[in-house]
Amino acid sequence: MLFRFLSIIWLSLILFLICLFLYLRKKKNNEILYIIIPLICIGIWAIHSLIVAYFFPLNAYIDFSIYYYSGRQLLIDPNRLYIEKNGDSTGMIYLPFFPMFWATSLSLLPYRISYFIWYGLNYIFAVLLVLEFNKILKLLGIKEKIHRFLFLMVTSNGYLIYLQFFSNQSKFIVGTLLFFILRREIQYKKEERVKDFKYKFITYFLFCMIVGMIPFFLFLLLIFIFHDIPFGELFEKENLKTYGLVGSIFLAQNFLFIIYPRLIFDFFLISQKWHIFSLFLENYYLIILNRIFIIPILAKIIVSFIFLIFMYVIIGFLLITKKLNIQEKFSYYAISFIFLSYLAYRILIILLPLTLLLFIPFFYQEVRGKDFIKKNKYVLMGLISVSGIYFTWEGVLGFNPHYPNLFGGSAGWLIFTILLGICLLKLYLDKDFYIVERKQEL
Repeated sequence: MLFRFLSIIWLSLILFLICLFLYLRKKKNNEILYIIIPLICIGIWAIHSLIVAYFFPLNAYIDFSIYYYSGRQLLIDPNRLYIEKNGDSTGMIYLPFFPMFWATSLSLLPYRISYFIWYGLNYIFAVLLVLEFNKILKLLGIKEKIHRFLFLMVTSNGYLIYLQFFSNQSKFIVGTLLFFILRREIQYKKEERVKDFKYKFITYFLFCMIVGMIPFFLFLLLIFIFHDIPFGELFEKENLKTYGLVGSIFLAQNFLFIIYPRLIFDFFLISQKWHIFSLFLENYYLIILNRIFIIPILAKIIVSFIFLIFMYVIIGFLLITKKLNIQEKFSYYAISFIFLSYLAYRILIILLPLTLLLFIPFFYQEVRGKDFIKKNKYVLMGLISVSGIYFTWEGVLGFNPHYPNLFGGSAGWLIFTILLGICLLKLYLDKDFYIVERKQEL
C-alpha cells in the first residue's frame, strides 16, 4: 500500500511539471522545458522502481539475473547457454551476441555492482530514446514544441516505463538503437544524401545488435534491407554486397553458432517452444475476455493461428510494397504486432512510439484553442489511448510490481487498445478527405 501511495505522489509531481510547463510557456520562458520535463519524468520512474526493487529484490532481479548468469554460463560451458543438463530452459531466448556481451563485461563484475551499472545504462538509453523520438518528430514536421511535448509526455510516463526499470530489461537500449537507425534513414532521405559504406556498416551493425536482443525484429531488418530495392534489381552487384555485409555482420556477432553448432539447434528449439506456447495464450488486450468467458483451448489455438497468418501476410506486404516510406512500414509493423501477436506486451514500449508516428500526417498544427481539439480529436484520442496503455497494469507477470491497478487492469487494456485501433482506422479511412482539407488550409 505504501508503494502504491508513492506512485500516486509521483503522478502528482508529473502533473505539476506539466502545469509548470504550460504556465511558463504562456510567459514565453524556459521553453526548453518541453524536452527537460519528459526526461525528469523518466528519472522519477527510475527512482521509484529502484526504491521498490530495494525492498523487493527477488521480483526485480528476474530479467537481470538471466542476463548476468547467461554471461557467466558462457564462460563455464557455452554448450549449456540455452538448455541445462536436465533439459530445462535456462531462460535465455536471445542470440549469442547478447550473452557474449555480458560474458565480456558485466558478468565479470560482482552481481550488485553489475546491477547498478546496467540500471544506470538503462536510464541513459531511456533519455537517448526520448531525444531520438523528439528528433524524428521534428523531421516528420512537428514544429511546435508544445505539440512535441504531447508526444514525448505520452511515451515518457506510466507503468511500461516503470516496468523496464523495475525488471532492469534491455528494451530502452533496443528502442534507442532502432529509433537512431530510423531517424538517420529519414534524415538521409530528406537531405537526399548518398548512403556510403560507413553508413551501411553502422546501420546494419546496430540492426544486427537489435535482432540479437529481440530476435523477431529480424522482420524489421528484412523490411529495412529491401525497402529501396526494386524487384528487378534484387540481384544486382551493389545489392548483393549489401546482403553479404549484413550476413557477415550477423555471423561475426554470433560467431558462437560457428564454434558451437549445437547452440543453433538449442536456439531454434527454444524459439519453437515459445511459438507453440504462444498459441495457447491470448493477446494482452484480450485477457479480460478470457476471464469473463470460458474459452476452449482449441478456440485459442485457432484464433492465435489466424492472427499469426495475418501477421505474416502483413509482413510480406511490407516487404514487397514500394509505396510506403520506411517510418510508415515500421509503424504498420508495430500496430499489426500489437493487435496480432501475444509477444507484443513484451515490447510495447517500442511498438507504441512507432505507432504514434501514424498519427502525424493527420495532425493539424496551425489551429489553436477549441479548433485545435476539434480538428485533432482523433489524434488526441489516439494519444490518450496510448497513454492509457502505458499506465495500465494487470497481474499477468506472475509477481506484484507494487503499482496501482489503474483503469481496471485488463479491461483498460482492451478499451484503450481498441480505441487506438478505431482512431487509426477512422483517420486512414478518411485519409483523402484529410489531405484535401489540409491542402486547402495551406
